[in-house]
Order: sequence, then structure tokens, then C-alpha cells
Amino acid sequence: CMQVAFVDAGFFIGRRGRHWGPKGSLTKMKRLVAAGRRSKANFFQAQRKAIISDMKYLEFRMRQVGFYVSKNQPVHICWDGVKGRSKRGTLSNSYKSARAIKMGYEAESYSAATHEIHDFREHLQSLQFDTDDLRRNWISYYQEDAEADDLIATKVQEAIANPELGPEDTIWVFSGDSDLHQLFAWDPRIRIHNFVSEIPRDKITQDLGIPLDSFVLFKSIIGDTSDSITGIPNIGPKKAAEIISNFGKDTLLNPQTNGFKWYEPSSELALESISAILKNWRKEKEYTQTKCVELFGTHWRDLERGKTRILDYQDYETLATEIPALRLNFQVKDYSEIVQTNLKLITLPCPI
Repeated sequence: CMQVAFVDAGFFIGRRGRHWGPKGSLTKMKRLVAAGRRSKANFFQAQRKAIISDMKYLEFRMRQVGFYVSKNQPVHICWDGVKGRSKRGTLSNSYKSARAIKMGYEAESYSAATHEIHDFREHLQSLQFDTDDLRRNWISYYQEDAEADDLIATKVQEAIANPELGPEDTIWVFSGDSDLHQLFAWDPRIRIHNFVSEIPRDKITQDLGIPLDSFVLFKSIIGDTSDSITGIPNIGPKKAAEIISNFGKDTLLNPQTNGFKWYEPSSELALESISAILKNWRKEKEYTQTKCVELFGTHWRDLERGKTRILDYQDYETLATEIPALRLNFQVKDYSEIVQTNLKLITLPCPI
């Protein structure tokens, strides 16, 4: 069987953190240089040795899962472009702002649309590595205005369309970026490894209880703090998965169904009013609370008890059509724009 592998070059940045940690080899070496116990030449060689060790480690992880680098089976390395954030920055100026602030940038002056990251290849070149030929049978890809995961996604699309790859062949993606898990839905031949272990392709369906093709929508609802993407307020992973399971991706994303137009009590006073209205209506109908739950859903019980609940468009309309007095006590919040923007921020490759 044929195999093809695409690697997120962010791997090197992650490994660099290990070398420069409090107990890292390069941190120790720099102290020795400062103390006059090692030369700058020693330090230079130590840095080169660390990079070579990283490359060997990556190939070791590949061999563990049965991928052996060769002339006919090269490794495809995808690098972050220095202006890789620019496209998404036109959608959200705060995209990845937390990372920039952590690097010392002022929040007020940061703009994802114009921000340029450091080209890590320059660091490797300063250590006399050829970044276009890092290691035997390694191929590099770089695009100034694309992030590494965008490049990977594009290359994976090309691999899927390649007629030379058969149904029993494998398309490997090596990356610690969970955004790339959306690729599982593209093709059953795709396997993903986070540099430590392989990610089970059923992890999304089993852990979250949602279809593979709903992963991008799931992340668009909850947001992604690592990329400074804000989701719908007060909606966590469990609730987001429940919403997708109950309504389905197509229904939620259909503008005609108002999938992300939700209703909630407008105030504490409104909650009291809602509770009283529901109790009175139930008594007039001579219904039990159980009967009302059967008719309208479990939110009836909480609302009658004076507890707040967020209702989707359909549940709200069903309830308010039957009991019009409730409409004065609810406020509508439409999160469609947030979700639509997040979909563009999270979808690979970048759709703009």
C-alpha cells in the first residue's frame, strides 16, 4: 500500500520549547557559555544537534505507525507563512491575539490582518540548515499568506484527488493542531498523529457524540481560546454537542430555520412573571406538570420553577404561540453572525 505524509512544521517550535525550558539542554548550554565553560562554537553545535535530534524523533514516531521515509515515500513539511494570519485577520482582528500578547505584543496595537510572525526557517538557516532540503527525502512547502494547517489541508485535498492513491492507501497528517481533525470527514484514508500518538478517527463521534462532518460547526459554536476565537456565550462542549445532535448541522446552518436565534428570560422579574403565567395556564387547562413537559419539553419544568432556560427558535415559538403573554418576558439573541464568522475562521483551508 502507498502512504503519503504531511507534517505541520510547528513541530519544531514545540520541540524548541523543550530545549529552552528550565531544564532544557540548550538552557543548560547557554549557562555554561555564560560561565566560560563552553564556547560559542559549542553552543552553535548544540543547537544543530537539537534540531537533528528533533528530525530523528519525528521519523521515529513515523516508523512506529508504519510510515518509512524513502525516495518513493517522502515527507511533506508545511511551514507557517509570515503573513499567514492576514486572511483570517480580515474577519477577526483579534485572531490569535492571545499568542501575540504572550510574545510581548501590546493588545491595543495588535492586528491579525497586518501582523507578521517570525519565519522560523530563518532560525534554521542561521544554523546552516537548508530549509528546502532539511533531511533526505523531506520536501518543504511555504506560502507567505497561508498558515501551515491551510497548506496541509490543500495538500491533503490534492492527495485525495490523486488517482494513484487507492482505497487501501493512507494519507498521514502529523500535527498537534486539533483544527486538522476536521480532515477526518474528508476521506476514510486520512489518519492523524499528534507527534506522540495517533488520534482515533472515532474520537469525535464517541467523545462528543456528533458526526465527523459537524466538527467545524462544533468548534464554531464553542469557540477556540487558543486562537482567540470567541464562541456563543455560556455554551460549552456538552451543550454544543447536544444542540448539534438534536437539530443536525443542516438545520442549524439553514437561515430559514433560525438555528442560532435563541430566546431567554429578559430579567429576574421576567422569570417570576413567566413562572406565574405557566402555572396559571396549566391550572386553567387542568394539566399536570408532567403533561406540560410532554407537550412542550423539559424547559417547561425549569421555567415554571423560576429557573432560567435558553430556548431555541422552535421551542420558543411553540410555547409563545400557545401562551402569547410569554412573549413580553423573553429577549431574543441571534448568534448566527458569530457562528458564520467562526466557520470561516476554523474551516481549512481558509475559504477567503
